[in-house]
Amino acid sequence: MPRIDTAQRIDRKTAILDAAERCFVRSGFHGTSMSEICAEAGMSPGNLYRYFPSKEAMIEGLCERDFAEVGDGFAALAQAPDIWAAFEALARFHMIEEPRESCQLWVEIMSEATRNPQIGDLRKKIDAFIEAKMRFALDMARDRGQTHPDADLERAVQFLITFADGLMLRRARDTRFDPEPHVALMFSILRSMLLPPATPADDRLNTP
Repeated sequence: MPRIDTAQRIDRKTAILDAAERCFVRSGFHGTSMSEICAEAGMSPGNLYRYFPSKEAMIEGLCERDFAEVGDGFAALAQAPDIWAAFEALARFHMIEEPRESCQLWVEIMSEATRNPQIGDLRKKIDAFIEAKMRFALDMARDRGQTHPDADLERAVQFLITFADGLMLRRARDTRFDPEPHVALMFSILRSMLLPPATPADDRLNTP
């Protein structure tokens, strides 16, 4: 019975978070009421408050769920023989293949962070988490000899974060925006920052 209760609790929390995500994307954080989330989740207020006492708690739950997914992605990356290919595939998943609504929710959370101290603290946690995972990937690439040994990894991490922030904002606000060439551009610039310049011999080998 305890296992069944735990599974049911996880299923209900997942249903609430899914409902909250749809509401936040549709109406915004401030425009969404708890009663709207209850209706979306098909749950009474009393039952919903047992799981999440506030909208802020739901945002935190959504971020924790994303943390777990991102963490799994970087853990798989550690097993890949080619860090560059695996890292680019991971970026493509989060910036191209995930629904546009995910970017819209991210922008909503980042906007609320400027007004709400609780969400602001959560944003700092998000930023630190993402930076740590990117450093992990680039450190691993350097340890395996897949970057220049003297490459400035910290500069590369800050470039990635800034470029990715702008890309996700463009995708959230513009339905016609195609992120695919921009992700390719991001990795082209990243390679120029971290890989040794091509030698004349390399150029000859790459000449048709």
